Amino acid sequence: MKYQYHDLSPEQFEELVIAVCFELLGPATQGFSTGTDGGRDARFHGKAQAYKSKADLWDGLIIIQSKHTKAINEKYTEPSFISNKTSVLNKEIPKIKKLYDKGELDYYMMFSNRKLLGNANEDIINKISSETGLDKSKIVIFGIDDIETYLKHYPNIKDKIDINPFEMPLMVDPDDLAEIIIAFAKNQGVFSEVPSHSEVNIDREIKRTEFNEKNKINNLSKEYSEIIAEDMLVNYDEITQFLSHPENVKLKDLYQEVVDEFNIKIVSHKQDFNSFDRVLNYLYDLLISRDMDLKRNKKLTRTFLHYMYYFCDIGDS
Repeated sequence: MKYQYHDLSPEQFEELVIAVCFELLGPATQGFSTGTDGGRDARFHGKAQAYKSKADLWDGLIIIQSKHTKAINEKYTEPSFISNKTSVLNKEIPKIKKLYDKGELDYYMMFSNRKLLGNANEDIINKISSETGLDKSKIVIFGIDDIETYLKHYPNIKDKIDINPFEMPLMVDPDDLAEIIIAFAKNQGVFSEVPSHSEVNIDREIKRTEFNEKNKINNLSKEYSEIIAEDMLVNYDEITQFLSHPENVKLKDLYQEVVDEFNIKIVSHKQDFNSFDRVLNYLYDLLISRDMDLKRNKKLTRTFLHYMYYFCDIGDS
């Protein structure tokens, strides 16, 4: 049973982690709740039924952490997880130490939908142990491959969780848009003379609802609409010229695939947002968090989203 783990919400991933722990530790596993430090953990107190091995079952208070990421193909070795001052691990270690010093932790488990390589596993366990005092044998880190293994070994897990693909949060694949934006960034200005600006505007105006009316339909604020209008004056003709050039027909087709996906996802999650300002900001944050090329081209990423909205490629019209 394979999930698109990056498309799960943090709560859905927590539900999956608890289901795995039910099998490894036992049904006394308590689900995730917010602690006094604002962090969320689950716990099990007693003798594990299947972990670590039949000859060496963990016995005591086990704290379980779930660290979900919406980025695709994220690894435990990313600086944002292991080495930055504000990394996930550097934020977590003081909490582990506090629990251990107070006698409220005997064992520690961390689950994440990241890839875990052998060297990273050892480095993380050594770091946690050295900075908290918890013995290395009482720390375990699970990556996405480990979760997959347990789902295969315990096929009944799928019957214990309720992860409906239609209830997943608004998620989109950034790869195709990244390909378009990288090509555009490399060729900005190259196609500015073909076709003429007037021809471009006429072609696009035929297809779009009057801007102010579209904003009312989609509940886009006046402040945000002014930002989009200003962006339009500087960039939108050039994007249209770029996509209209015969050399870029594959990119134009790819653009259409992108807007089709975005629009379908937006329509199906319309009830989750009370304004289109929030939709656009959510998509922007999601895209730059999931793709490094888009993160390096933040301004163009937002501009392309504005372009999609202005010409009614996304949103109601």
